[in-house]
Amino acid sequence: MWWLLTVIAIAAAWLLAVLLDFIPPPHAKILIKIHEGQFKVIRGQLRARPREFVLDILQQAGITSGHIAVTYYNRAAFSRNFPNGVRQRLRNVLLNTP
Repeated sequence: MWWLLTVIAIAAAWLLAVLLDFIPPPHAKILIKIHEGQFKVIRGQLRARPREFVLDILQQAGITSGHIAVTYYNRAAFSRNFPNGVRQRLRNVLLNTP
Protein backbone atom coordinates (compact mmCIF):
# COMPACT_ATOMS: atom_id res chain seq x y z
CA MET A 1 0.00 0.00 0.00
CA TRP A 2 2.84 2.43 0.80
CA TRP A 3 4.32 1.97 -2.69
CA LEU A 4 1.00 3.03 -4.25
CA LEU A 5 1.00 6.23 -2.21
CA THR A 6 4.62 6.85 -3.22
CA VAL A 7 3.81 6.42 -6.91
CA ILE A 8 0.80 8.73 -6.62
CA ALA A 9 2.89 11.35 -4.80
CA ILE A 10 5.63 11.21 -7.44
CA ALA A 11 3.11 11.45 -10.28
CA ALA A 12 1.36 14.38 -8.60
CA ALA A 13 4.68 16.20 -8.05
CA TRP A 14 5.67 15.65 -11.69
CA LEU A 15 2.28 16.87 -12.97
CA LEU A 16 2.44 19.93 -10.73
CA ALA A 17 5.95 20.73 -12.00
CA VAL A 18 4.70 20.57 -15.61
CA LEU A 19 1.59 22.65 -14.90
CA LEU A 20 3.63 25.32 -13.08
CA ASP A 21 6.18 25.44 -15.93
CA PHE A 22 9.16 24.23 -13.93
CA ILE A 23 9.76 21.48 -16.50
CA PRO A 24 8.65 21.36 -20.16
CA PRO A 25 5.65 19.26 -21.17
CA PRO A 26 6.62 15.75 -22.29
CA HIS A 27 4.42 15.91 -25.42
CA ALA A 28 6.18 18.91 -27.02
CA LYS A 29 6.91 18.68 -30.72
CA ILE A 30 9.50 21.47 -30.48
CA LEU A 31 11.60 21.87 -27.35
CA ILE A 32 14.09 24.71 -27.00
CA LYS A 33 16.43 24.96 -24.02
CA ILE A 34 18.32 28.09 -23.05
CA HIS A 35 21.23 27.61 -20.65
CA GLU A 36 23.73 30.34 -19.82
CA GLY A 37 22.67 32.25 -22.92
CA GLN A 38 23.16 29.23 -25.22
CA PHE A 39 20.13 28.40 -27.38
CA LYS A 40 19.60 24.77 -28.38
CA VAL A 41 16.71 22.97 -30.09
CA ILE A 42 16.44 19.67 -28.24
CA ARG A 43 13.41 18.19 -30.00
CA GLY A 44 11.89 18.94 -33.39
CA GLN A 45 13.08 21.44 -35.95
CA LEU A 46 13.01 25.20 -36.07
CA ARG A 47 13.59 26.94 -39.38
CA ALA A 48 16.26 29.58 -39.77
CA ARG A 49 14.02 32.65 -39.83
CA PRO A 50 11.97 31.85 -36.69
CA ARG A 51 15.21 30.82 -34.97
CA GLU A 52 16.71 34.25 -35.65
CA PHE A 53 13.57 35.99 -34.40
CA VAL A 54 13.51 33.90 -31.21
CA LEU A 55 17.20 34.61 -30.57
CA ASP A 56 16.63 38.35 -31.05
CA ILE A 57 13.68 38.37 -28.66
CA LEU A 58 15.59 36.42 -26.01
CA GLN A 59 18.63 38.68 -26.29
CA GLN A 60 16.52 41.85 -26.08
CA ALA A 61 14.74 40.51 -23.00
CA GLY A 62 18.00 39.37 -21.40
CA ILE A 63 16.79 35.82 -20.83
CA THR A 64 19.73 33.46 -20.25
CA SER A 65 18.03 30.30 -19.00
CA GLY A 66 14.76 28.42 -19.36
CA HIS A 67 12.78 26.43 -21.89
CA ILE A 68 10.24 26.95 -24.64
CA ALA A 69 7.98 24.11 -25.77
CA VAL A 70 5.48 23.99 -28.62
CA THR A 71 2.97 21.16 -28.35
CA TYR A 72 1.17 19.26 -31.08
CA TYR A 73 -1.95 21.28 -30.25
CA ASN A 74 -0.11 24.50 -31.23
CA ARG A 75 0.26 25.76 -27.71
CA ALA A 76 3.43 27.28 -26.36
CA ALA A 77 4.74 26.67 -22.85
CA PHE A 78 7.51 28.72 -21.28
CA SER A 79 9.64 28.70 -18.16
CA ARG A 80 8.39 30.77 -15.27
CA ASN A 81 11.12 33.40 -15.77
CA PHE A 82 9.69 34.64 -19.10
CA PRO A 83 7.70 37.90 -18.75
CA ASN A 84 4.23 37.96 -20.32
CA GLY A 85 5.21 40.40 -23.07
CA VAL A 86 8.11 38.20 -24.13
CA ARG A 87 5.88 35.13 -24.05
CA GLN A 88 3.41 36.78 -26.40
CA ARG A 89 6.12 37.89 -28.83
CA LEU A 90 7.55 34.35 -28.88
CA ARG A 91 4.08 32.86 -29.41
CA ASN A 92 3.58 35.17 -32.38
CA VAL A 93 6.86 34.02 -33.94
CA LEU A 94 6.62 30.30 -33.15
CA LEU A 95 2.95 29.71 -33.90
CA ASN A 96 2.44 32.06 -36.85
CA THR A 97 5.65 31.67 -38.86
CA PRO A 98 5.45 28.92 -41.51
